[in-house]
Amino acid sequence: MWRWLAGLLPGGGRRETAVEIPDGMWRRILDDQPELAGLDAGIAERLRELAGGFLGGRPFYGGDGFLPDAAMQARIAALATLPVLELGEKWLDGIRSVVVYPDAFHVDHEEVDDAGVVHEVSDLRAGEAWEHGTLVLSWADVEAGLDPHLATSVVVHEVAHFLDGVNGAENGFPPLPKDCDRGQWTQDFQAAFDRLDAQVESGREPGIDPYAATNPAEFFAVSSEYFFRAPDELAHFDARLYAHLACFYRQDPRRRLFPAPTADGRLDSADPAGKFPPNV
Repeated sequence: MWRWLAGLLPGGGRRETAVEIPDGMWRRILDDQPELAGLDAGIAERLRELAGGFLGGRPFYGGDGFLPDAAMQARIAALATLPVLELGEKWLDGIRSVVVYPDAFHVDHEEVDDAGVVHEVSDLRAGEAWEHGTLVLSWADVEAGLDPHLATSVVVHEVAHFLDGVNGAENGFPPLPKDCDRGQWTQDFQAAFDRLDAQVESGREPGIDPYAATNPAEFFAVSSEYFFRAPDELAHFDARLYAHLACFYRQDPRRRLFPAPTADGRLDSADPAGKFPPNV
């Protein structure tokens, strides 16, 4: 069992080598996290290697006197690398450090009201993706993700913000693979965003978490949470939105979590190679 503050050496230097996550610890992570259900052995092992690289490549710090132990760090690393399982670890180069608070934390910032007056406000946050490369998380909210009935994943949400910003701006439009239609992405994301906004404004039950209607960046981050946590719900809200995210992430959690029976009665699990966008 390793016991260290990931990324830090006794002298304060940075650890650059990958960490080997112990078998028992990894098994518990796979068993506990709804996002990781249904991963076949080969893919799970590849995720384990990515998570070990994530741990070895950046320091973890605790906020408010909190010290995230090895198991906590490994769980965060597994969830942080899940979105880039088929994209590659280079997509996470923008995350240079991780700060973990015991619970939701206050963030002070400025807000401009409708009259143009600037106000200093303090919000309670579950996570933050800071521009200079720090991933900030509430451990209580990470743990809340163990509940299979919740569609939220604070780690996936904040990592999605980093991925969104790879091309220089968090605007709900990350760099897309060549086989993903940029024009159709824009059209379909706008239509889904407008529909959610209309549902929220009218007081109707929204198809996904209404926080997604805040702005395009939050829409992409919340949609990414649903994509990995509740893919059926996302596809029901908007099948085109789900297909675009499958094209971007190169994954199909819906097939993995809810495999359909084939003609011979066996379950059809997702093909790791995959063909995207999927048929939804």
